[in-house]
Amino acid sequence: MDRIDPMQRRRFVKLMAAGAASLLVPTTPGGTLAAAAAPPRRRPGAPPETPPAIAREVAKQKKSLADTMKVIRDYVLPPGSAPASVFRAMKRKER
Repeated sequence: MDRIDPMQRRRFVKLMAAGAASLLVPTTPGGTLAAAAAPPRRRPGAPPETPPAIAREVAKQKKSLADTMKVIRDYVLPPGSAPASVFRAMKRKER
């Protein structure tokens, strides 16, 4: 693989820095170009707006999970039944 010429790398870094700095320069009467293109800010701590379709799907999944957990919790185990899993430690193999 060919090595990148260090001068090209330096030029690239300078161009990236210049591009980032250009976003900070005011280009509109109200402030920066990035601020003009940004959506209006929300109050700090306010939850983000959720589209109605996503909110319905989340509610549906929460209900499904609650129903499943109710079935699991209501299942009665007979007294003296075996545990679901048993941990049996094994000796380490010799190298």
